[in-house]
Amino acid sequence: MHTNCGSTKTSQAASTGALVGGLVDGWGGAATGALIGAGVGLMADTADDQKKQQEQKDRELALLEKSTISSNTNTAYSPDNSNLLTGSTWRVISLVDETNKTPEFASIILTFQTNTRATTLILWKDGRSETYGESYSVVSDVLVFTGKDYVTNTKYSVNNKQMILVSPNMRMVLEEVEEGI
Repeated sequence: MHTNCGSTKTSQAASTGALVGGLVDGWGGAATGALIGAGVGLMADTADDQKKQQEQKDRELALLEKSTISSNTNTAYSPDNSNLLTGSTWRVISLVDETNKTPEFASIILTFQTNTRATTLILWKDGRSETYGESYSVVSDVLVFTGKDYVTNTKYSVNNKQMILVSPNMRMVLEEVEEGI
């Protein structure tokens, strides 16, 4: 059985610290050197992780700006062209359809990418996934979703980090997903 006790940089820094500490001050120096080396390695790993996270965010933003979500790529997250939902992402926490049954999904994520486009990602319990892009508009307390072959009007309300959608054939409760999730 293999147990991961840290990254390569942390292990290498600890080994180097132990070696140098041992040469300088025997066994006690090796232990102290290993601790100091592990600390230096951990700081290097943390800096690398933060750099990788920022690079990933930058790549995602670049892809969003280049995407064909909208004919005008500058509409993404633009305050001048947005509504209350623009740029927000929501996770379904409760869904009941017209038969009063809960569909067999593992997760549903709804993202309002621009002021006119939304994406729904469904992960089914059997491992399948589906993604739908659709247009939406906000008219007072009604969300209008328009897909390739449908138009759905749903009453909606947002209270803090919770949104409720109600239509004649379903009721859905969603929670807002914080940035970075």
